[in-house]
Amino acid sequence: MAGVSPFDHAARREKLRALLPTLDLETMVVSRGVHVRYLTGFSGDSTVLLVGRSGDLVVSDGRYTEQLARECPGLEVHVRPPSQKLVDAVPQALGSLGVKRVGVESASVTLAEMERWREILPTLEWKSCLGVVEGLRAVKDARELEEIRLAVDLAQRGYARWRAEGFAPGTTEKQASDRLEFTLRGLGAQESAFPLIIAGDDGAALPHYHPGPKALPENGVLLTDWGAQTGHGYKSDLTRTTILGRGPRSFAETPELAPTHDSVRAAQQAAVPWLRPGVECARVDQAVRESLAKVNLEKYFVHGTGHGFGLEIHEAPWFRQGNSETLQAGMVVTIEPGVYFPGRWGIRVEDDYLVTPEGGVCLSSLPRGLEPGAIS
Repeated sequence: MAGVSPFDHAARREKLRALLPTLDLETMVVSRGVHVRYLTGFSGDSTVLLVGRSGDLVVSDGRYTEQLARECPGLEVHVRPPSQKLVDAVPQALGSLGVKRVGVESASVTLAEMERWREILPTLEWKSCLGVVEGLRAVKDARELEEIRLAVDLAQRGYARWRAEGFAPGTTEKQASDRLEFTLRGLGAQESAFPLIIAGDDGAALPHYHPGPKALPENGVLLTDWGAQTGHGYKSDLTRTTILGRGPRSFAETPELAPTHDSVRAAQQAAVPWLRPGVECARVDQAVRESLAKVNLEKYFVHGTGHGFGLEIHEAPWFRQGNSETLQAGMVVTIEPGVYFPGRWGIRVEDDYLVTPEGGVCLSSLPRGLEPGAIS
């Protein structure tokens, strides 16, 4: 259970409240857990926040009475009895407010929940809301940036210590993953930011590989995709592709490995000048693809260039083809080009950047070279 949060949640709710008239709403039902946390500081679950033009109401249950008092002091709370389901408590609370036009987070509300709400309150006008709270979360405030910088620092120090300790012969990917998790926590992280990807040789050709019982290559490619999460829930996201030992067993017959890695690094850096307010996300993605196309590698790049992150590891904005969303100062994003050769190896290089009025600022500083200690 967390204590009182250092973030100004009331100010965040006021920003959402200011949007209600423009959405022609009297109240918005905030049901996604991460959004409830962002707007209140509450770290539990099974709780919904109602944000209205004249005030806010949290709908929860008796398990969280004390936690809500600690984490969200001053917020009015509607506590449902054990005999009542949350899906029924929400319309009961709405009915007590006397509102008529209500917005719902349609990306997270199930059809069954919506049908039940309509059944209980058939006279209400329900409106789908997409991307409203997500839009507020996309631009980080100064306190959030402190947390993200801490998450990046924890991730980098953890990785450096983990690599410096080395790997005994026969160490499996899962064992290496567990040790990195342990190292991150030992340095002060609450946990890793997501299930870690530790992939050797042909496993590195799978962008979302799951480490298992396979031994790390004694001489081969190692792709590590990792991040740390702070006690307040903020995350980091980094990837490095390096070599173990003196390189793959077929390293002498794989002269394209090093230049391919250089090309991926170059593609990442080609995106950085586009990390400016007003630039379309698709243009950032295009810069990476153009760079890879110059060396005939674009067809091996099978995912988007990057994404925002914060309380979630994947959140707005999204660097992908066709996305006309524009960057704003205060957004924190990854740039992570990769190329993948099934059955052989893959390469991905990922760093975290802050969008500022002057351009992109890299928040991570680990070497990007193929050799673990190489200078980028």
